[in-house]
Amino acid sequence: MQDFTYHSHNFSQGITDGKNTCDEMLSKAEEIGFSEIGVSNHFIYHPNIPHDHAMYFNDFDKALDYAKRDIEQTREVASRHKIKVYAGFEVDFFPSKMWRNAFEKMLKEVKPDYVIGSTHSGFNKDETVFRNVWFLGQEAQKDEITKECLRNHWQNIIDCINSGYFAFIAHFDLASNLGVCVESEWNEWKWKVVEAFKQTKTPFEVNTNGIRRCGIPSPDWWIVKELVKADVPTLISDDAHNVDCLGQYFAEAESKLSEFGCKNRFRF
Repeated sequence: MQDFTYHSHNFSQGITDGKNTCDEMLSKAEEIGFSEIGVSNHFIYHPNIPHDHAMYFNDFDKALDYAKRDIEQTREVASRHKIKVYAGFEVDFFPSKMWRNAFEKMLKEVKPDYVIGSTHSGFNKDETVFRNVWFLGQEAQKDEITKECLRNHWQNIIDCINSGYFAFIAHFDLASNLGVCVESEWNEWKWKVVEAFKQTKTPFEVNTNGIRRCGIPSPDWWIVKELVKADVPTLISDDAHNVDCLGQYFAEAESKLSEFGCKNRFRF
């Protein structure tokens, strides 16, 4: 069974959304027999993004300072543990040149070991109106502006896959896990995402946190099966935000991947 995770979160600087310290997470990973772990706290920056959480930055200098401190903290804590540790970020991707310039500056100055591609929001064409998929109820999804943001959400996932920035792509069907975009009208977009993975062979994760949340991983099993059939590199992620989630549902994910005949497994 896979004995590592590259998608984990801790509580950093009073900002991030993990529940345990980095030291506690690494100690637990060692205890359960992981051979290595990636620490991937969020990097979410955009000048127009709503400040829905302390880790959502609309000031780049503050985002950069946070990122530097986070990587420094991870590497300092890692030096006190035997487990192999990678210091990275789960990054919310945006398509504009402005964002890409800022992101590339962060990579150059902070030098994380890796970055995961992700998206938690939809937005309008000029990236001035945002809709966070975590906070969208069924009624809100009927609003035309929100529908535009959701269409751009799926296009953004495709752009993220095609960007070449990321080691792998995280929970790209998160919206469906949260009850958003589950109607049949969104299936065309999901197939477009599948096609982007097939064309680029960009690695993807089977995010088992979705199993904990709603009984289905992100992406859904039918999408995993399609991507495995296309020989897209695959890994399992627990997306652990606390020590108890490390390695959670890995056995179930391994069983499914074996059933689908998965041979192309991603690892650093």
